Amino acid sequence: MPKISSPRLKSEFLRPEIIAKISRMNFAGKKISEGTVAGSHSSPYRGCSSEFSAFRPYTQGDDTRYLDWKVYARCERFYIRQFEQETNLRSCVIIDRSESMNFGSSRATKYDYARIIASTLAYMIIKRGDSMSFSAVSSGVDEYFPPSRSTGNLVNVLNAIASIAPGGGTNIASAMDAIGSKIKRKSLVILISDMLTGSDQIIKSVKRFIKQKHNFMVLQVIDPAEADLPFGGKYTFVDSETRGRVTINAARAASSYRRQFHQFVSGIETSLKNCGCGYFRFAVSPNPEDEIPEGLFKAGFSFI
Repeated sequence: MPKISSPRLKSEFLRPEIIAKISRMNFAGKKISEGTVAGSHSSPYRGCSSEFSAFRPYTQGDDTRYLDWKVYARCERFYIRQFEQETNLRSCVIIDRSESMNFGSSRATKYDYARIIASTLAYMIIKRGDSMSFSAVSSGVDEYFPPSRSTGNLVNVLNAIASIAPGGGTNIASAMDAIGSKIKRKSLVILISDMLTGSDQIIKSVKRFIKQKHNFMVLQVIDPAEADLPFGGKYTFVDSETRGRVTINAARAASSYRRQFHQFVSGIETSLKNCGCGYFRFAVSPNPEDEIPEGLFKAGFSFI
């Protein structure tokens, strides 16, 4: 397993036990991202590299350097060797750091869990030689690291993930559009968010990315307590961002709440998948070393 420590790296969110399980994980997207340096991902473009693709009949104007004389000796016909370029995958990881992500019914908050996922992805992407940009967003773009595949960039990103505290309101869609203007080439964009505020606008923004030929993946993080109400009695709930209050009789509203919450998150999943977006919903767990590798696999990453 590659060494994940560094004198400058101080991150409790990069877990060696998770890295051990995903060290041979690869991206399995529906489309291939454009790249400029040699890497481990097939390119849609044909070129001259060491990776043979196929033969095709010679036509006038083809570069004669790629004629295969062994094939000619067997069948006395001219065939051209085609090669498949291999390129690096460009990725952009976006983490929602708004105040709603600071909720947690156990020791870990949604933001803690999101930071483990983001740190894991950052390590996996850059250590495979791929290029990655990173953003932390709330009501705007709060932090942005331009794309790089250097180890120094990895350390800086991991330290930023560990140090950026949750806070602020939510306008993820606007922040995503601002980030989109910075992405100049086809990329895999990964949003890690609870998707509890402005989800319709976020989905519209995702569709714009996909229309621009980017791949997109949403990793939704939910606390188990958000899917249900506390047992019995009346409770006053306070919106962590707007400070708005609502009082609910949990005994009477529990069944309706569970049904509506399920419909809400299922609607998000359906809308995203229908527009070609990858999706997986994480529930904050005390065992991220088991849940996160499995969740990433189900989200569309595959082991090789």
